[in-house]
Amino acid sequence: MVVLFARGLLKQVVTRIYFAGDARNATEPALQSAGDRAQTLIAQPDPARPGVWVWDVVLQGDHETVFFDL
Repeated sequence: MVVLFARGLLKQVVTRIYFAGDARNATEPALQSAGDRAQTLIAQPDPARPGVWVWDVVLQGDHETVFFDL
């Protein structure tokens, strides 16, 4: 679980990170419920830097990261 709080946010936002290629992703309920936006939760390996994963948090717009109400 990832909890973000930043200037301009009135309350924290909560999301999760999953890793590309993990077999458990296929049965993960949070990913299944995210539908087409599930990719916003999945970190990708950086081919230029072995051992480094890239995951961008987007707070609004077309590629907004999925956030959860808790």
